[in-house]
Amino acid sequence: MKRVFIRTVLLTMAVIMLTACTKNDLEETTVSNISDVSETADTPNNVNTSDPTERVVMMLPETTTIELTDEQKSLIQSNNDFSFNLFRTIEQLAEKKQSNALSPISVTYVMGMLNDGAAGETAQEITSVLRFGNSDATTVNELCKDMIEGLPLVDPTVSMTMANYIAARQDVVMEDQFKKDMDTYYRAETASLDFSVPEAKQTINDWCSRQTDGKITEMIDDLDNSTVLILLNAVNFKANWTQKFDPQDTKTEKFFKDDNSICKLPLMHRKAEVLYQANDTYASIYLPYGGRDPKWGMTVLLPNEGKTIEDIINSLNATGWKEAKGKMTPAIVDIVIPRFNTTSTNNLQDAITSLGAPLVFDPEKANLSKISTSFKKLYVSKMMQKAAIEVNEKGTELVAVTEADIWYGLILPENLYNFHANRPFVYVIQEASSGAIFFIGTFRGE
Repeated sequence: MKRVFIRTVLLTMAVIMLTACTKNDLEETTVSNISDVSETADTPNNVNTSDPTERVVMMLPETTTIELTDEQKSLIQSNNDFSFNLFRTIEQLAEKKQSNALSPISVTYVMGMLNDGAAGETAQEITSVLRFGNSDATTVNELCKDMIEGLPLVDPTVSMTMANYIAARQDVVMEDQFKKDMDTYYRAETASLDFSVPEAKQTINDWCSRQTDGKITEMIDDLDNSTVLILLNAVNFKANWTQKFDPQDTKTEKFFKDDNSICKLPLMHRKAEVLYQANDTYASIYLPYGGRDPKWGMTVLLPNEGKTIEDIINSLNATGWKEAKGKMTPAIVDIVIPRFNTTSTNNLQDAITSLGAPLVFDPEKANLSKISTSFKKLYVSKMMQKAAIEVNEKGTELVAVTEADIWYGLILPENLYNFHANRPFVYVIQEASSGAIFFIGTFRGE
């Protein structure tokens, strides 16, 4: 008996350049196959495996807490508005509607590092866009530090790592305070490199490869002569569902796409007790990850008949999201969801500018004067993210132990709901105790 396995590999990069007349050309990241875990476990002996509809499991999340102050929790709640705003804006600016994946928290970390080196209106715009209000750089930095240190520890059965990296051209002298802050608050590795030699590019790409378990092996293809600093943030998330989807129940079935065309996809089936809610726009279920005390989970949002995923995306905000999550109640749900993978590249300049922070990209007006003593006229020439997510029937034996513990003594509600994601849907991956949103995506059938 195997578990559905999900891994996300994300990389966000901001490149700071001296002049506006030279463009830094960056090749798309290479993402290799993310499937690399496969283990089996025994089926609980109180389950009738001859009929998939008889196999009902409990998937209710239990929550422990990461230690955050009330102010920090409030900042995360506000930052969730940035997460939804950023994803919505990217979707609206996209020329072609296709499956997409974004890690807004990764963008927040890159913006946080920039904010530490910003001053004046540039800094004000950054904190405003991130929805941090009037918080100073130290407040933002301390929140980032506590999240980096605490989040990987909240569930030993979930692997979540976050890393930051600053590559500086060898003639760049960083401000002592900026360098200290990057080390203290962001655990950022720093390297002084000769950008004119191929080894510099290889050093940066090697870092990317290490932080993403070899899934992102080439972030940059060349270094422009005007590039003086490269800031990177990498998030690597690997987790197993708390309860399984049996691969024997997966069937190739019809998936109804946005353009009214029909394709055939492998659809996973599971009848389970999960948290469920429905409103006028969508129905949603919560599928937890991890062991017997889950803290991470994916919420899948399926538009109602006559609604679209654009209607869902346009309705999302931090307050409404918190209210909707609070209305979720245990229910027996017949779940149908595709086995899928998505790889996305999102250029972020236009979206960040549209949300209210254009100055950081302006070669004449950007104020990033607190980064370097040798270069004061710095601006961001490019900000982009590469992300990949794969969902399939793989997992670990550890989850099977939890599964057996949860099975016994289960009392099932009488109501049964259908949640058949055989059409486009939205999904959100969130850490429950902090409330931080790590990943937002759409699946449209590609």
